[in-house]
Amino acid sequence: MNGKSVISHVKNETTYNIPLVLDENVISSGITLISLWHTLADESYRVFWPRDKKKPLIASSWVVVYTVQGGGKMLLKDKSEITLNGNCVIFLKPTDIVSYHCEGLIWEQYWMEFIPTGAMEIPLSQMAVIHNGDLFNKELADVETLICSKEPLENNLAVAFLAKMIYQWICLIGQNGSRARQLIQIEKLLSAIHADLQRRWTVAEMAQQMQCSEQYLRRLFLRYTGKSPKEYYLDARLELAQSLLRQERHSVSQVADMLNFFDIFHFSKAFKQKFGYSPSSLITKR
Repeated sequence: MNGKSVISHVKNETTYNIPLVLDENVISSGITLISLWHTLADESYRVFWPRDKKKPLIASSWVVVYTVQGGGKMLLKDKSEITLNGNCVIFLKPTDIVSYHCEGLIWEQYWMEFIPTGAMEIPLSQMAVIHNGDLFNKELADVETLICSKEPLENNLAVAFLAKMIYQWICLIGQNGSRARQLIQIEKLLSAIHADLQRRWTVAEMAQQMQCSEQYLRRLFLRYTGKSPKEYYLDARLELAQSLLRQERHSVSQVADMLNFFDIFHFSKAFKQKFGYSPSSLITKR
């Protein structure tokens, strides 16, 4: 993948594209980690393989892409396209990838390339929607801290965490055929919400898409996400707003307008309640 670096010849630089592991492999129980990236991309982000790849393609390796928020699109050698919206995960063979790009305002994702060190039945090109993404997001943030440590034991612990998550994602995808119908429906709705956070979603519209009552929709959201429909939609918009404000080209009023907040006052109040600081403080840190 490409990144912002003085030695990089890749022209499609993006807002935040940090190689957490690239110079050397890290081995832990279950996997050998070849590379790990955390990327926050904008509309200009477009990568072509193998041209933009930092390491040679390895036939025995796998790529897992975990989309935190926003959306991206991938083109494979068989001419198929895969659309990824937060929160979702997919496993691919790196030799199958032709290109990928941001689809929409932003695409925040963790990109991991690894080689299994034991028996691991990995589902190819099958996607799973993560309805409790906050748990994985926190673990991945912890992995970032550990993998950047100078202590080898902490590096190995980070990869052990990643191996655990990879097994969890494999299990989630493996359950695709046996999941309850209501879970499949709620996952489709969550994917639709993340794909179009600029839309002014109402609970009534969500219930209509699910073909259920608003009361039943609320029960489903609380069961599978731990939040009400309104809370989930608000949190998703605020997390997207936080990422947009880290980009140099957006003001607080522009972000509030883009994400359909009533006005800048309501946006700032909700933002501070969630994150503990005002949106304008991100502007001053640029």
